Amino acid sequence: MASQKIKIVLIDDEVDLCFLLAGILSAQNFAVSFFHTLNNGIQAIKETQPQWVIIDNNLPDGLGWERVDEIIDLVPNVHMILITANPDSHHTNKSAFVHYLVKPIDGNSIIDLIKTQKNF
Repeated sequence: MASQKIKIVLIDDEVDLCFLLAGILSAQNFAVSFFHTLNNGIQAIKETQPQWVIIDNNLPDGLGWERVDEIIDLVPNVHMILITANPDSHHTNKSAFVHYLVKPIDGNSIIDLIKTQKNF
C-alpha cells in the first residue's frame, strides 16, 4: 500500500511565489494546493483537512494571522508556517505547531521544516 502524500494548503496573494513553492513542494511528493485569498484558502482547509498550512499575513481579504485560531479549530493538529515581510509582527496562538518565517523565504527551509516535524 502506498503512503498518502502530505497535504499542504498555501495561502498567499503573490502568484509567482505560489507557483514556485507549489513546484518545489510537489517535487518532494507533497500534495499542494494554493489560494490567493483567505476565504478561498479556508474553504479548502475545511474540505481537504491538510496536515500543513502555509499562510501569508497580508492578504486581499484580511490578515492571515488573525485567522490562525479558526484554522486550528478546523484542523486541530495542523502544522502552520506563517510568513511575513515584517519580522516584528507576531501572533499569539493556541498551538505549538505554528512556525514563523520572514520573507524572502527559501523553499528548502520549508521542506526541511516539514520533514523534521514528527506529528504530521
